Amino acid sequence: MNKDKLIQEFEAKIKEYQQDISELTEDKRLETLRDVRARVKSKPKAIKYLTGHRAIDQEMGGFSEGSFINIAGVNFSGKTTLVLNVIENIARHKKAVFFSFEMYENLLIQNKLQDTSIDDNLIVVQNKYDLIQIEAIIRRKAEKGIKFFAIDSMMKIKTMSAKEDYQKASLISSTLARLTQELGIIILLINQIALSDIRNSRLEFKGSGDISYDSDVSLFITVDDKGNRELHCKKDRINERTWKTDITDRRYLKKEPAVTEYKTVEMPDI
Repeated sequence: MNKDKLIQEFEAKIKEYQQDISELTEDKRLETLRDVRARVKSKPKAIKYLTGHRAIDQEMGGFSEGSFINIAGVNFSGKTTLVLNVIENIARHKKAVFFSFEMYENLLIQNKLQDTSIDDNLIVVQNKYDLIQIEAIIRRKAEKGIKFFAIDSMMKIKTMSAKEDYQKASLISSTLARLTQELGIIILLINQIALSDIRNSRLEFKGSGDISYDSDVSLFITVDDKGNRELHCKKDRINERTWKTDITDRRYLKKEPAVTEYKTVEMPDI
């Protein structure tokens, strides 16, 4: 995407926000609960996607549409491996988008994404680090029906306005969370654990407390001195529970035939 195109999209977004403010001031776009019920009833039922990751599928039943999912861990804990395993399984059946900002493409193909059956379904985005670019790409692909997006990682995303780390983290988090709600998509974002929290045995995202607040699902991978790994779910807004499980045995990364079921979440009649 060239610079002029980005500027045009940015200016269009500003005009859209200005229009929203104007209409809300005049009370034109505020809805009653009846309006909301009617709109929800007219939509297809929400879908929950099995991921191919045994612990996530067993504990959560997969990932739900409209979810902003953060996964964090120390270096070499297996964050990228887990995310790539999930998106690889999704891409065997549905189109998905992977923003690859951390790994050299030769290593990504040679060491991680070796299944050629997903080549046409998995869109790989590189060198589009700016948050405005990322939002524009997500919107365009969501318009074409793509529901699953993964970003590796938050640390590589650039912002034009936020300078301080906590401001940047808050802006990225709120923007991605808003996109999941607005577009009914799933965004999986790789994050880091704050070093101070590691020393104090706390599980918190690096950068801003807003990340935890914005997340629908918060996952952490911990590794002890013996190399034992655990996956912790500290927040699950949909299922309203927390859990942890041992994932030291790498067979939890499901390499046998990929998932074929896409589970429908029944919604109450309204």
